[in-house]
Parts: sequence; structure tokens; C-alpha cells
Amino acid sequence: MAQARAWLAASLGVLLVLLFVATPSTALAQQPPSPELHVEAVRGTGWDDTTPPADGWTPVALPDSWPDRWPGFDGVVWYRLTWTQPAQVPEAGLLLNYFNMAGAVFLNGTPILRDPNLTEPLTRSWNTPRYWLLASPLLRPGATNTLLVRVSGLSPYQPGLGPVRLGTPAAMQALYERERLFRHDLPMLGLALSAVVSAFFAALWVLRRSETAYGWFALMSVLWLIYGYNHVATSPWPFTDNHSWQAFNTSAFLAFSVAFLVFTLRFCEQRMPRLEIAALLLVSVGWVDLWTAGMPSLPLHRAVWGLVGGLMTIAVCCAALLHALRMREGPVLALAPFMAMSAVTGTHDLLVFTQVIDSNIYYTTMSSYALLLGMALIQAGRFVKSLKRIENFNTELIEEVNAAKAELAATLAQQHALELAHARIGERVNLASDLHDGLGGMLVGSIATLERTPENLSAPELLAMLKSLRDDLRLIIEATGRHDGARAFGELLAPLRHRTSQLLDANGIDCRWQVSNLETLELPPSQSLDLLRFLQEALTNVLKHSASRRVDVAVMRDGAELKLSVRDDGRGFVVDGADKAAGSGLRSLRARARRLGAELQLQSQPGETQLALRMPLAPA
Repeated sequence: MAQARAWLAASLGVLLVLLFVATPSTALAQQPPSPELHVEAVRGTGWDDTTPPADGWTPVALPDSWPDRWPGFDGVVWYRLTWTQPAQVPEAGLLLNYFNMAGAVFLNGTPILRDPNLTEPLTRSWNTPRYWLLASPLLRPGATNTLLVRVSGLSPYQPGLGPVRLGTPAAMQALYERERLFRHDLPMLGLALSAVVSAFFAALWVLRRSETAYGWFALMSVLWLIYGYNHVATSPWPFTDNHSWQAFNTSAFLAFSVAFLVFTLRFCEQRMPRLEIAALLLVSVGWVDLWTAGMPSLPLHRAVWGLVGGLMTIAVCCAALLHALRMREGPVLALAPFMAMSAVTGTHDLLVFTQVIDSNIYYTTMSSYALLLGMALIQAGRFVKSLKRIENFNTELIEEVNAAKAELAATLAQQHALELAHARIGERVNLASDLHDGLGGMLVGSIATLERTPENLSAPELLAMLKSLRDDLRLIIEATGRHDGARAFGELLAPLRHRTSQLLDANGIDCRWQVSNLETLELPPSQSLDLLRFLQEALTNVLKHSASRRVDVAVMRDGAELKLSVRDDGRGFVVDGADKAAGSGLRSLRARARRLGAELQLQSQPGETQLALRMPLAPA
């Protein structure tokens, strides 16, 4: 717990430093009022524009993202900033936070900046702040000054112009240094740490292959290094356009999210093969989709898969936090503060990526060095602890084996007791269901016959009813008692077919059977009984509820499937509300279908109700 509190304090300290750096200082807040900037924008006519259009200017506020105004526009937008420079202030500092992606700047008609590439492959200036010290003759004290900014951008990547500030040189220089720290220096520091950490743990993994967490951590660090380079790259090289660069960058991020997932599982000493395989398949689909998508739709695919990778990473962080809270001890608890930091910054960056937050500053790259360094220290601590444990390996091994034996014995005893209890309960439930579907159905049919025509029943007919009940009881006893081998299903079906046909005919229902390909079909007694009970319950429901005049029964073997169908011409019922009815017939049918591993289909309307069962057969 002391170690966890130390790590928590360290992570909180890092967050406080970030907040302190992100907050303008008091000296900056107390600078003299800056001249008011009037900002306008106009859409250019082509990628090779050298001068802006004369008309069509629209007032805008900075920072500006032009897809809100001109959706889907790729090309050039001109920004015109005008202000009156006080005559008593002969110089000023000008800070331009960023333009996305490439641009050129003109002050009073004189060019003061031009990115290398204003057409594809565009220079990537979205994370590059610019600062100028303006003085005469460029600056015109006591007169109106015009700053013209030409921005070349692509609509999927939030093109536009960032904040532009004008003030005293000292204040603007301080703001520039803060912006450069956030947009360049901290990301570069994180990349350097990623490179060092990945090399260190890759060496550890090579020397100790059994520690797979080291290998996954090294791979994760390399992939994060590739992805994080996006924040400092000024060119899409080696690709010829920014779309291909973003597809590559998103592919690296997807791979990082999977490596992060597997590392976290290994670190928490967990293995989830299905989850890992599913994540790998998802990322593979993302790679194929990103590199096969056409150029017009690639930005949308990149946005979708970037969102998938971000959500996966945040979900892994949250799951690790919950695991740490549940365990309350061990190395995973030391990892919790860093996972919390990663979850917070990742959520912020995901909101920026989806433009829910109006910003283009991503904190993950700035906080990643703390996360990677913390993980590295924890991993190194685990490695040292493992070396110390080797000294007392034999003693600990004997103790752990004895403890494992005792725990296993207790678990097996408990599991055995639970299995016995479940077996007894299952047998009781099955017996109750068999009594309901068998004897219950036959009793209902006999009662119905007695109620309809009691005067027409002779003693032999009553005796036949009682014998049928006796035969059904024998079937239950035989199925629940000892038996050897499988039974021919057609042999068991014939008596049921005879009895139910007589019962239905006695109640005025024409019963027609279609049986095929059952001569060689042998099933285990439990399956045969369930199928017979299924048929018996279905026909009992027809007798009790349908008010039909005809029922068609089909039982056939079709390849590796057994198909069973009961269709009547009765009044029908509402299928959706059938399970809520008071009777247990339909629930029993569904339960037997589940037990048989079969698919049950039920369709009903006035004049036709069909119950169909499809059961896969085991290989002979």
C-alpha cells in the first residue's frame, strides 16, 4: 500500500505540473491590453493561389476550423487580420499557435514565413507555433496593419488557423515558449523515453523469454513511438500524401492498442485467449480496411478505426483499474495510478479527436513519458523482486505446492458437492417435466375423451387407456433407470404414434403422420425420451388449446439433422405472449429443445399453427 501511495502521489504531481504549465502565469495575465484584431476569411480559388480573392470575406473568430463553414472543402483559405498599432508602441510580438496543415504569412504585403510544401505532400505545421518580433519598417506604428495568412488544408483533419496573439515581445516570447513546450518539447521527450524503454525491455525479454510481459511492453513502446511521431512530424515522408500517412499512423495506433491489451493481461498475470484473438482479428480487419479504402472515403475509415483504437485503450485502462481495486494488493495496484492518468488523458484526446472539445492539443503524448517511465520502474521492480525470490525458491515452492494442494482439495470437494446437488436437482426437474409431458398429457387426453363421450366408452376402451398410462410410466422408469447403449428411435416412436392418433381421433381431430429415414437412426435413451416427450407435449397442446380439426406430424432424418414438425388448423395464438401464459407446456417445449441442442421455431396465426424442431445428429 505504501508503494501504491507513492506512485499515486507521483502521478498527481505530474498532473499538477501539466496543469501549471497549461495555465498562463500571472505576469502574462497582467500584460498591457493588446490591439484588437479584426479577423476575416475567404475561400481560395485553387491550390496555387498567390493572392486572395478581392471579395467574399467573412468575419471569423480564432481559433477557426473551416469545415464548420465549408464542409468537405480541401484547398486554400486566406485569413486577413487587421489592427491599428499604437504610435507610442514601435514594436510588438506576434504569436501564431499553429495553422493546419501548411501556410504562408504576409505582413503588410511582405512575406515573413512560407512552409516548404503548400500542396500535397503538405507540410505538417499543425503542432508548430511561430513567433515574430515585429518592428518598422514592417510594422507601421500609428497606422492600420494587415497580416495575411494563407492556409492549405484537408477537410478530414480540422484545417484552419489557430489563435493569433499580439502583445509585448516579452509576453509573446513567454507564451511561445509555453506553446513550444506543449506542442514540441514534451512530445519529443516522450518519444525519447519510449525509445529508451523499448530498447531496455526488449533486451530483458531476449535474455529471459519466459517473461512475456517484457516483450509485449517493448513492442507496445515501439508502436507508441511510431504513433507519437505523428505529433512532431513536419512531413508525411515516406508517403506521398497525408492520407496515406494517416492510414499508416492509425494502423500503428491499432497495433499499439492490442499490444497494450496483451501487456496489461500479462502484467496482471491473466490470459484471455479468446479476447486476445478477437482483438487481433479486429485490428487485422482495420488494417485491411484502411489500406484498401479508396481515397475519397479513407478519412472516414481512419476516423472510425482511430475511435476504435482509442476506446479499446481506455477500456483496458478502466479494466485494469477495476482489477486493481478488486485485488487491493500486488504490482497491479502500483500500476493503477498510471492507468488512471492514461484513461483521463486518453478520454480528453478522444474528445478532441472527435471534435467534441474545440482544441488540437493532445495530452496523451505529453503524459505518456510518465506512464512509460512508471511502467518501466514497476517492471524493473518486479524483475529485481524475481531475482530475490530465486534465493528462497525451494522453500517457497514447497509452501506454494502444499497450499495449492490444500486449495485444490477444498475446491474439488466443494465442486463435487455442488455437482451432486445439481445432479439431484436436475433429475428431479427432468422427472417432473417427464411426468407433466407424458402422464400429464395422457391424463388430459383421457379426461377430455371421458368428458366428450362418457356414455360411448366401453370397459375395454377404459382398460386400454389405463394400459397406455402404464406403458408411459414404464417408459419413464426405463429412461431414468439403468440402460445400455442406444435405442432405435423409430421403435420408440411407433407406440406413441399409435396412442396419440387414437386419442386425437377419439376427440374429432384427424391426425396424419409422415415418418421417413428413421429405420437406422439410433439415439441415446435420454434424447429419445426428450423427443418423444416433445412430440407428446406438442400434440397435447393441440388437443387442449387449438380447437383444430386436423393435425399433420412429420418426423424425418435429413442428412445430419433430425427434423420434426407439428402443424394444425386451429384458432392460433399470439406467439410473443405465449411464454407469459399460466401453462407450462410451451416452456417445457423450449426447455427440451435447449437440452437437445436443437433449434425451435414457432409460427401461429388463425387457421394455421406450426411447431418445428431441427436437431443436429452426432456422427455415427
